Amino acid sequence: MSAAGPRRGVAGSRRSFALSALTVWALGYVLVGVGLATAAAWPVYEAPRALAVGLIGGLLGMAVAVLTRVLRWGMLIGSLAAAGTYLVVAVPLAIPSALSSIPAFLGGLRDAVLGIALGWKQMLTLNPPLGEYQAVLIPFLVVMLFGTFIATLLVLEGGRRATIAVPVVTAMSVFGIAFGVSGTTAPVSVLGVALPAPREWLIGVGLFVISLVWLVGRSRLQRAQALRTVAAANISRRATPVWLTIRRHLLSAGLAVVALVAGFAVAPAAAGWSDRSVLRDEVEPMVVVQQQASPLSAYRSWFAGSTLDDTVVKMEGDPGAIERLRLVTLDSYDGEDFHIAPEDRFSRLPRTAMPGAGRMSLEITIGDAYRGIWVPSPAGLAEAPDFTGARADALADGFHVNSGGDTAITVAEAPGGGEGLVPGDRYTVLVDAPGAPGEVAALQGSASNLDTDLYPALTEWAEMQEQPRTGAGYLEIIDRLRARGYLSHALIDDDAATGWIASLEESEGYAFAPSYAGHSAARIEELFTDMVEQERRAGSDAAPELLVSAVGDDEQFSVAAALLAEHWGLESRVVIGARLAAAEEVPGIPACTDTCTGANMSAWVEVRGSGGEWMPVDTTPQYAMLPSSITEGEQLPEHPTVPEQPRSEALDPPQAQSDSNNDAPPLEAPQSEVLAFLLPILRAVGLSLLALALLALPFLVLLFAKRQRARTRRTAEDPEVRLAGAWEELVDVYADHDVAMDAEGTRTQRALSTDREAADRLAVLVDRAVFAEHPPTNDDASAAWAIVDAERAELAASGKWWHRIVRRVRPTSFIGRMRAASGGGYAGARPALATLGLTGSFGDRKKGNS
Repeated sequence: MSAAGPRRGVAGSRRSFALSALTVWALGYVLVGVGLATAAAWPVYEAPRALAVGLIGGLLGMAVAVLTRVLRWGMLIGSLAAAGTYLVVAVPLAIPSALSSIPAFLGGLRDAVLGIALGWKQMLTLNPPLGEYQAVLIPFLVVMLFGTFIATLLVLEGGRRATIAVPVVTAMSVFGIAFGVSGTTAPVSVLGVALPAPREWLIGVGLFVISLVWLVGRSRLQRAQALRTVAAANISRRATPVWLTIRRHLLSAGLAVVALVAGFAVAPAAAGWSDRSVLRDEVEPMVVVQQQASPLSAYRSWFAGSTLDDTVVKMEGDPGAIERLRLVTLDSYDGEDFHIAPEDRFSRLPRTAMPGAGRMSLEITIGDAYRGIWVPSPAGLAEAPDFTGARADALADGFHVNSGGDTAITVAEAPGGGEGLVPGDRYTVLVDAPGAPGEVAALQGSASNLDTDLYPALTEWAEMQEQPRTGAGYLEIIDRLRARGYLSHALIDDDAATGWIASLEESEGYAFAPSYAGHSAARIEELFTDMVEQERRAGSDAAPELLVSAVGDDEQFSVAAALLAEHWGLESRVVIGARLAAAEEVPGIPACTDTCTGANMSAWVEVRGSGGEWMPVDTTPQYAMLPSSITEGEQLPEHPTVPEQPRSEALDPPQAQSDSNNDAPPLEAPQSEVLAFLLPILRAVGLSLLALALLALPFLVLLFAKRQRARTRRTAEDPEVRLAGAWEELVDVYADHDVAMDAEGTRTQRALSTDREAADRLAVLVDRAVFAEHPPTNDDASAAWAIVDAERAELAASGKWWHRIVRRVRPTSFIGRMRAASGGGYAGARPALATLGLTGSFGDRKKGNS
């Protein structure tokens, strides 16, 4: 016996060392998995805070899991602890912008709760890198904290269930790939072989290697522990042949090498099997773009009445080489309107950007002449605008850009009804420095992309020009289009047109000529028909002033130029906006510096070759030469002159209606001011109440569970069971109120340890009723519960009010019973039953309870 004692102590110490080695080995595996998962998610965010969320979130999940094992908590209590940890760290760790004020903190806490279910889609509606935009880090925190919590619980298991940790650790890294960008990292050359997607390949190989090493090392440590146990028991064993050990090691190493070589060889081929697809490629945000009328249809409203001189936007800051301020880019034409194509994708833009050289910052204020969803901004936004003012949060939440970053919108509800910006809204934009402009003349055209049967006049006029199908030929034909057109923004010379007419008269002299609004196919064909007939009458070699015949403005001429580009085999789209000081001067539509009014609003066309860079082409017609009226067969003068009084040749307006009824200013009639004021407040109050309800839900569940537990004990059919339930209820009351009671011993002994008279009386009553010769009565049970109710009321009356609230919702009694049930070896439903106090029949347990 004396010899066995020391031997057992040595074995125990070795077993403790082995378990410690297994634990360190297991935790090391999860820790390396955390590092790989954080590296995989870096391209999604590209923000230092993402590293903090990944590493700290992973460590917290591991810490909660280790604590769960050490304290022998059940899975329910451990999960509640993990959820509580998440609620505590979510805002300061993943939404630091919500720490500015108490309302912002409550909003951040709401986003942290709702982000568990909704944050994933928010990520998919943003263009990476996401930075720290709003609550986009919440899904990553959820993955890292709860992923490491589950993985750590699994790796600390002693059986085969520990191997389930491998797919859990792998899934943590898959998050960064699934929610990442569609493209992969640039290929690198290794030993003369091009390896595509090296970052993704390294992460995959790293996961495979660490999982394999952990599984092999774990089995070796377990085997070593088993051998030490056998040796401590003095059991002889046969030695393993050396050649068998060597063969096993060589086989393991060979399998690892084969897997790595296979992955290295298959990666180039696998990368070319299909295009990479990630989750964000399948999700589109809900926007109101398709509900908007074509902005080009309302183009003339900028020149009607006082809108001409009213401010559209005011800019502060040096725009530098930025040439144009864009309002909207229209890339689809249906024969009636130019609009945004239904398949275009709008997504959010992060509020933070990685450092970049040459960026410019502009502060933009919306003027009285504009309201709507389109956000005026230069091309090349580096990050989402920084909105200021009372509506800043709503405008930022509703901000989206299209896939090319050429059109920005905000769908925030506007005061007075509608959506978007209103006069007085302010925001600051950070814009990438514009690159060197491309040369349209260097483009190479191709076969026509236009259905020439729908545009016979356009096709005929284009063929009459006899220009090559190149970028240079296209620029020449656009110059002729502008030279043979005449600028006019109205059909009638009335008070609404007085402003722009007077402005043009002051610059170089101007005579009004009427023109229809609209840009339908019929309107554009009319434009080209006038030019074809005029050229036929005057001859192709006539003087330029004799070929002027098409009357219109940027609305018609930008569409005409876009259709000509399609006929030349080039891609085209129409842009509405304003030219800035750095742009080339265009007569008729002046550029703006710090203030852009309706008079500065223009429309131009952008063209490109197959998938190349978009390049702007101005299309505003001239207004120095009036349209000429030539009669069929008229003999033209050999040396034509321009009349000194240009008004003598003005055309009478035809008696016809415009094909567009959108000449009204783009201002919307305000709706109910009361609703506009109350709805945001009610929405904020409702969301705040919802967040508070979600936060209070765990405590409400605890209150309900305690009430249900007491009710089950109090309403049992057997008086003996109700008596025992009264004792159990008193024990739980003491646990929740921090009244110390021994966990072992008889009821009387445990009652004496509390120094509470009620406990003594109840212990005596229950013991007497349970062990009496005759079964207890209902009166005995009622008396026992009366003692419990009185004791509960006395304890609840002590302390401050917030102490009483904490005692009501604290889970101490539940944790104590689950820990006792786990330590006692009960499994299955027994802990839950014991927690509810369903103690069952006491007939065969009286001795044990004495």
